[in-house]
Amino acid sequence: MKIGLVLERFDPARGGLEHWTWQFARSLELRGHEVHVVAFDFPSPGEDGIIAHRLDMPRSRVDRAEAIASVLPTLDLDVVHDMGVSWMADIIHPHSGSTTALWEHNLLRIPKWRQIRFWREKRYRELAEVERRQLTNNRAIIIAVSQMVARHFQSYHGLPRHRIRVIYNGVDVEKFTPLHRKKYREEKRRELGVGDEVVFLMLAHNLLLKNADATIRAAASLINGGAALRLVIAGGKRPDRFVRLAQKLGIAPAVTFLSLVDPIPYYAAADAFVHPTWYDPCSLVTLEASACGLPVITTRFNGASELMTDGKEGFILADPADVPALASNMKRLMEPSLRDAMAKAGRDFAIRHTFEQQTTEFLELYCQIVSTKGRAVS
Repeated sequence: MKIGLVLERFDPARGGLEHWTWQFARSLELRGHEVHVVAFDFPSPGEDGIIAHRLDMPRSRVDRAEAIASVLPTLDLDVVHDMGVSWMADIIHPHSGSTTALWEHNLLRIPKWRQIRFWREKRYRELAEVERRQLTNNRAIIIAVSQMVARHFQSYHGLPRHRIRVIYNGVDVEKFTPLHRKKYREEKRRELGVGDEVVFLMLAHNLLLKNADATIRAAASLINGGAALRLVIAGGKRPDRFVRLAQKLGIAPAVTFLSLVDPIPYYAAADAFVHPTWYDPCSLVTLEASACGLPVITTRFNGASELMTDGKEGFILADPADVPALASNMKRLMEPSLRDAMAKAGRDFAIRHTFEQQTTEFLELYCQIVSTKGRAVS
């Protein structure tokens, strides 16, 4: 099958959507399919088995979408799977979910005085226009990565349910595994200057949306109460305001801020994972943490929480702003026996939601689409 994957940057080092697409392309290629990637940036050219179509990147998101829409008809692909960049595709898979829902959840944390400016920013207007044209492409199937996202497409955009297919994110349980602890744990904890403290890990690019504020405040309430706890926050852009918050709360020595890192050694070094997000369609990092055998604290605004059982693989907060509830759950995870039980449950949970299983679901959908087109492919 000739499969086209569409995104802005085909760069696994960026994490998130980019890494997912790179991994997905590899998985499709290993199953014998001809994989074409249409993108504006290929930092690692010459990927074996991947046919790259590099486009010049316009500044405007709308212009980028137009550029992709103009080149796709020339490629004679069996199926086109777009990661939310343009609108001329068989499958539109917006990994960030509904733009409107993202805005609404962002507004929950944004002061009233800034909300008018937030709505007027050009980038949000452009995202809304691209999304509008995606959803009015009646031939496209819209992928929702959780039931939460499916509900958002229905309630915010009036999208009929029959146009939506829910396929949750999967995790590579061979890459993300508790077995890494033997190799990395002691060395990485020494690097971090950690002794017997319980290490809570947070991985996020957008520290505002993923709620580093609540995490630091919850940690402070425990540390100032005498808990032997360390907090590691990695990958965040512009962490200065959160560094100042840790200093203000008197816990700066117990909070380590890191830039973008290979997460595997830090999953191995940590004892629990904390992700009190304001919005996450289906968080990859929480799935990775579970696969690595870490108890997870997240919120009901994370689509991946639909796959969890509160109190089994970790804890699910009803309100991201509820710092006392977050602190209470972190305090419970100071208990080794509870962490061990949740670690085992988390690994079992991850094994039920693998990346390979997710790839199979997409291939089944591809076959349905190709069949409706009357194409003869294996």
